[in-house]
Amino acid sequence: MIPEIQLTRYLDPNFRLNSLYNIISKGGKDIKFQLNHVQRHVLLNLRKRNLILKARQLGMSTFSVLYLLDTCLWNSNIAGGIVSYSLEHAQHIFKRIIGHALDNLPKWLNPGIINRSAREITFSNGSFLRVDTTLRGGAYQKVLVSEFGKTCARSPQKAEEVITGTLQAIDKNATVIIESTGEGNDGYFADMVTQADLRGNENLSELDYYLFFFPWFHEPDYSIEQPITYGIELTDYFNKIETQCHTTITKQQRFWYVQQKSLLGDKIKQEFPSTISEAFLSSSDAYYFALYIADAYNSQRCLYTSLFDACHLVYVAMDIGVNDMTVIVFFQVIHSEIRVIDYYEDKNKGLEFYARYLLQDKKYIYHTIFLPHDSAKRDGIVVENTYEREFKRLFSHTQTKFFVLKKTDKGIQISNAKQKLSRCVFNISRVKPLLDMMGKYRKKWSEQYGKYLDEPYHGIESNYADAFIYAMQAVSHIEALGPQKEAYERHKLVVENRSKMI
Repeated sequence: MIPEIQLTRYLDPNFRLNSLYNIISKGGKDIKFQLNHVQRHVLLNLRKRNLILKARQLGMSTFSVLYLLDTCLWNSNIAGGIVSYSLEHAQHIFKRIIGHALDNLPKWLNPGIINRSAREITFSNGSFLRVDTTLRGGAYQKVLVSEFGKTCARSPQKAEEVITGTLQAIDKNATVIIESTGEGNDGYFADMVTQADLRGNENLSELDYYLFFFPWFHEPDYSIEQPITYGIELTDYFNKIETQCHTTITKQQRFWYVQQKSLLGDKIKQEFPSTISEAFLSSSDAYYFALYIADAYNSQRCLYTSLFDACHLVYVAMDIGVNDMTVIVFFQVIHSEIRVIDYYEDKNKGLEFYARYLLQDKKYIYHTIFLPHDSAKRDGIVVENTYEREFKRLFSHTQTKFFVLKKTDKGIQISNAKQKLSRCVFNISRVKPLLDMMGKYRKKWSEQYGKYLDEPYHGIESNYADAFIYAMQAVSHIEALGPQKEAYERHKLVVENRSKMI
C-alpha cells in the first residue's frame, strides 16, 4: 500500500520510473533504474506516434519496455504489446527486463498478476502486456516496436507484417514507439525516418511520427581520458560534424570515437552515428555495394554533368524480366574509365517494346547490347537464344551487335562488380534511382545461424543490381578484346581534366 504522504508523487510516471523498477546493468548487477537524460527527454516529449533513431547502448529499449510495463501496472484495461525482431529477443525482453522488474518491486506494491506465461502477463486491473514478433489481431493502446531496423534488414516479410498487421490495427489514439539503430538504407524503418526527417517535427497530424534522434556525442559516457593519435581525415570529420550539427566534440569524445572506429571499422557510423544519414550507411556485412557507392560520392565520381561522349559508342546491359521488371544500363568505356551514363526500368513489357525504346527514345549509337545468360527463358520453357534472335531481327538495319553473357558463379559476378565500381563514374542526374537501389542489394539473413549468408536476398533491388553486375561482366568482355596499352595513364588524365572542370 502506498504511503498516503507519497500518493500524489506516484501519480507521476517520471517519479515511478525513477524509483520502482530494478534492472540488470551492463556489468550484470541488480540496480535501481534511473532515467538518463536521453530517456527523460523522450518521456517528457512523447506523442501518439514516436520514431526513435539512436546510437547504441543509450538504454532506449530498456526505457521503452519499462514505460509500457509501468503504464499497464498503473492504469486499468490497457492492452500493451511489444514487437521484437526475433522470438529469442522477445523472450529476453520478457525475462530479463519485465520479469526482473516485476520480481523486484517494492514489497508494498502488489502487481496483481493473474496469469504469467512466456509471452504474456495479465494483471488484476484488466491490463495485460504481450511480447511477440507480431501483434496482428486485437486492439492495443500502447505498442513498442523494438529494434525495427534489424527486422527490416534481416526479415523483410516480418517487417511488412509489422506495418500491415500490427501498426494498421492500432487505434489513432494509441501510443506507438518505434525504436532502433540504423541497419542499412533499405526497408520501412529507413524510409520512415528519412520521410520524418524531411518533413520535420512541426505541424504534425495525429498519425505523423515525431522523430527523436540521439547521436553518439550526446552520451556523456562516450569519452575517455587516454590520448589516442589520429590522422587528418578524422580531424576533418570531427570539424565537419561540429559545424554541421552546431556542437562541440571534446578531445575526450574524439579519443573515444577513434578507439571505437579501430574496433568497428566501417560499422562505426551505423552503430554510433553523428547524423541521421550516417545511421543508414549500410553495413559491409550485409550490403554488397553500399560502401562502394558511398566512396563514389565521396570521390566525386557521382556527377550532375553529362558524361556522354558522342565520339565513343555506347554499350547496353540488360536484366530482362519476362513477367517481372526489366532494368537497362547504358555505359561507355573510355580510357579504362567506366561511365554509367543512363538507365531505364519498366515492367510487364514485351521485347519489341524495349527494342523500340532503345531505337527511338534513346539517340545513342550502340556497339553491343549484352543479354543475360538466362534471357532465353520464357514462360518456363527454355528456347536457346530466343531473345538474341529476336533482338537481332529488330536491329537488323543497324550495326549493333548482341552478346549473351556466360553463366558464372554469383559470388564471382558480385566480386567483379565491386572491383570495377572504383573505376565507375555516374551521371547522377540520370542514374540516381539505379544507385539508390543498388545500395540496398544485400545478403540473406539466417535466423538458424544468426548471421548473414553469402547469398543475395531476392527483392526488387536485385533487378537493379543484376543489371549493373551484367554491365560490369560486359566490361570484362570488352576489355578482353580491346587493347589496353597506356589505358591507366589515359584514365588518370581524363580524371584530372574533369576535376579541373568541376
